[in-house]
Amino acid sequence: MVFMKSHRFLPDNPAFDYEEFPFFWLARVHSMYTLELEKVLKKLGTDMPTRRVLLMLRLRGTATMSQLAEHTIIKLSTLTRIIQRMRDAELVSTRANAEDARITDVSLTTKGEALLDQIQSATQKVYVKGYRDLTATQLARFNETLKVMYRNFTEH
Repeated sequence: MVFMKSHRFLPDNPAFDYEEFPFFWLARVHSMYTLELEKVLKKLGTDMPTRRVLLMLRLRGTATMSQLAEHTIIKLSTLTRIIQRMRDAELVSTRANAEDARITDVSLTTKGEALLDQIQSATQKVYVKGYRDLTATQLARFNETLKVMYRNFTEH
């Protein structure tokens, strides 16, 4: 389907209504999601970037700094400081990549695994709250829509 330049979902259209603007709702949902998670994480003495890194390492195993930056959506310069802090807290370990010493590999430690288990348990209620009144089919369709939008932004 070709999207018309003057569609009602575009802010320059006279019929535009911000409450019909998908990015308005994406921003609001993301903001509320972040606020809810931050409350839970603060009680555990941790934060969103730490959670993202721990989750990605559990899902991907050992990862390079560049891979972590891409998958956690954190700038590499910021991620470097986060990883240093996490290494000092013994949540992750770092080592030079076996094939290229300029690359740093990052892995979860036992302490990082334990914190992630606590995080997962404590944040479960946030997801349940967010998914309330949605069917599995609705969530699957929503994910597909978001994937299309993401591809639209990342295509060259």
